[in-house]
Amino acid sequence: MILLKASANDIERALTDLHKLASTGTCSDARHAGNFLLALWDGELNPLNVSEFQYLDNNHMRQALQLFTFLMTTGTSLQKFMSAEAIDQVADNLSTLNCQSFICRSSCNTEPGATQRPAPSPAPVARTLP
Repeated sequence: MILLKASANDIERALTDLHKLASTGTCSDARHAGNFLLALWDGELNPLNVSEFQYLDNNHMRQALQLFTFLMTTGTSLQKFMSAEAIDQVADNLSTLNCQSFICRSSCNTEPGATQRPAPSPAPVARTLP
């Protein structure tokens, strides 16, 4: 069960932990935490996909939900608690993580049955003059 009640220290710890994970992490949790923080920073530019929560480990999921609940119930925005430089670090790390996963999926996937480039079509028959 996830407890959504949180003290000021819990919110501060959640923000610190999620930012550290999103700005320096290299795992999928870092990518999901980064998407979450970017959505809280600017929801129009980075819409929040609620299903992202299911991919976070239990501790980070609890922290993300506590932070989300706090911001929504108090009517404050993340800009009040995080600087533009801090969110830029998250965006930079997220960009790196997304590029690494794209490169890995496109060039490292050599398992049987993996999506591969289709074979080229045969060359057209050469025309000869009579």
